[in-house]
Amino acid sequence: MRILTASLACILLTLGCSGPDIHYDYDAKARFPDLHSYDWYAADPPAQAQAWGVKNPFMDARVRRAVESVLAQKHFQKETAADPDFLVTYYPVYGPRRVEPGRVGVGMAFGFRGPGRGVGVAGPVGGPDPHSAAGSIVLEIKDARTRALLWKAEAEDVLDASESPEEADHDVAVAVKRMLDRFPPS
Repeated sequence: MRILTASLACILLTLGCSGPDIHYDYDAKARFPDLHSYDWYAADPPAQAQAWGVKNPFMDARVRRAVESVLAQKHFQKETAADPDFLVTYYPVYGPRRVEPGRVGVGMAFGFRGPGRGVGVAGPVGGPDPHSAAGSIVLEIKDARTRALLWKAEAEDVLDASESPEEADHDVAVAVKRMLDRFPPS
């Protein structure tokens, strides 16, 4: 029983600490060392359409704070009145939660009467759960002069229903930092 409890605790801890999946791409010919200042821009209409019309001013402020904080740590200056070198935007993308084959769902059941007595562990789970939606953050950086896309990243499953605003602040800050760890590309 102790071995089972310890094993379940390790599995849950490992699954809980994995964080969002980060995907990114960039223009390999772009001159990233020339970028020093930025400003925000509105996402293109196709990108806005992917957001399902979800408007959450708290999440918007949360993502913007996180992006500005990380860019400031990287010594990029926010320029609103001057001519910035690059433009930044983000947009949320919501869709059905994906459960990848090979991932394991773990559950416990206790029974005190009849044949259900004991402890049970659930096995592999496959297929999407139609009753939940997962939200990803897509972050784009464009050349301010040409409007050409320079860099793009996505953090999957970040905008899920968090337990509290503080947890949402933390989750978004971690995801944005992990995304921008790869900007500018080396």
